Amino acid sequence: MLWLTWRQHRAELLVATALLTLAALPLIITGMAMHDEYRTGGIAACVADPAARAGCAPLVDQFVSRYDQWGNRLLWGAFLPVLAGVFVGAPLLAREFEHGTWKLAFSQSVSRTRWLMTKLALVGTTVAVFAVAFAVLFTWWRTPLAEIGGRMRATAFIIAVPSLTTAALFAFAVGIFAGAVLRRTIVAMAATLTTFLAVRLPLEEYARPHYREPLVRITDPQLEIGSDRLPGTDWIIHNGWVDRTGHLLSDSEEAAVIRQVYGGSDTLYGSGARVESFMIDHGLRHYTEYHPDSSFWAFQAIESASFLALAAAFLAAAIWMVRRRTTA
Repeated sequence: MLWLTWRQHRAELLVATALLTLAALPLIITGMAMHDEYRTGGIAACVADPAARAGCAPLVDQFVSRYDQWGNRLLWGAFLPVLAGVFVGAPLLAREFEHGTWKLAFSQSVSRTRWLMTKLALVGTTVAVFAVAFAVLFTWWRTPLAEIGGRMRATAFIIAVPSLTTAALFAFAVGIFAGAVLRRTIVAMAATLTTFLAVRLPLEEYARPHYREPLVRITDPQLEIGSDRLPGTDWIIHNGWVDRTGHLLSDSEEAAVIRQVYGGSDTLYGSGARVESFMIDHGLRHYTEYHPDSSFWAFQAIESASFLALAAAFLAAAIWMVRRRTTA
């Protein structure tokens, strides 16, 4: 079984190894340079010392501007689970049924359950190992940017080891189920892509902000004036204004204030101090709902558990489907 599984999936293994190598070379080169600049250029000291943060903003901004575009490209790492599901999970059973090779497998001394469980365990473990390798590489590269801007942002969160690995296992399980049900490789691949995105996108956009009740911060407007502050590490969920009574202004009420300040213009660009002055004069304060960076691992645990539970459900359904539709 081990040799047969290797022969059937060695192409995917070689492609995954090539992708990891191609990703590692530029990331290691640029990452070493970035980490060295972060330490020797004084940025790490600025970030670590709260007393020095105010005067460090220009230095940190220059550092972030040099590497932020590279960091944003890591968002493509979110597509790695899709590749695992579409090109590894979906063909694993669909190809067997489509070509009729499952009959040969079941005519051997190996039982259906052992045949299926061995394939799922070996290939699934390989998927997890490569997902961990990619996640470790991405996370290491982005560490300085995460220390500056936090880990709750989309890119840093998605490429973390728990999130990326469990998402890959979920996509793999969806592909297995699609292959068992549809029995056509191309159709199963399309169904896997559609199902994964139908789950992943709402989870990120709508569910993740509510894993925990957000904290609330209310600050005076004069604290917001100036450009010598470093980026915050908190994940901002909602910004707004509150009046003296604690009433949270609606979007239309905020727009009315802006029109009053700028004489009909809804833009704040170039004159930030004017609206802050208006807020001070009229008792308005900034209202922020946020998740602190310290919630990172709790959020990772919640999302990873969700992906693992869904993966287990899809795999169980696939195993039941294979056993029901095949004969020994």
